Amino acid sequence: MKNKLLLILSFALLGIYSCSSDDDKSDVNFIRAKFDGVEQKFNIINVVVTPEMTDPETNYTYKDIIVTATMNSDATKIFVLKSEYNVTGDIIWGMYYTTDETYYENDENFTNSNVTENSNGRYKGTFYGSLNNASGTIVITDGSFDIIYQ
Repeated sequence: MKNKLLLILSFALLGIYSCSSDDDKSDVNFIRAKFDGVEQKFNIINVVVTPEMTDPETNYTYKDIIVTATMNSDATKIFVLKSEYNVTGDIIWGMYYTTDETYYENDENFTNSNVTENSNGRYKGTFYGSLNNASGTIVITDGSFDIIYQ
């Protein structure tokens, strides 16, 4: 009887341990947002920090960080974020989205971001706004990202 009780308890604990509140939400290495109200999670992440560049007009030296992300479930959806590296705040200057071979991009007035970490292998923050192309607009809400890279 003790063996049966121990076996039942073991299976119950195993079942509880293997479940989580949301197995699809990892702690890091994601970009998540609602595109026209539909949540999408990009979890295949590629990060490039550009070599140092100098603006010829201002003589300002900087690097950019470019994050390209796709989905495990749909590799045809691609999302790109661009900003200056090692700077925080409202700094995302480029946002691009491709879905079903249709390309959308932010206009030059996009300033709806809050990058809270942006150096030493960590890029983290929030964003929202709209992306456009000749045929329409996609509204992005509840955007967030937390990326660890080397």
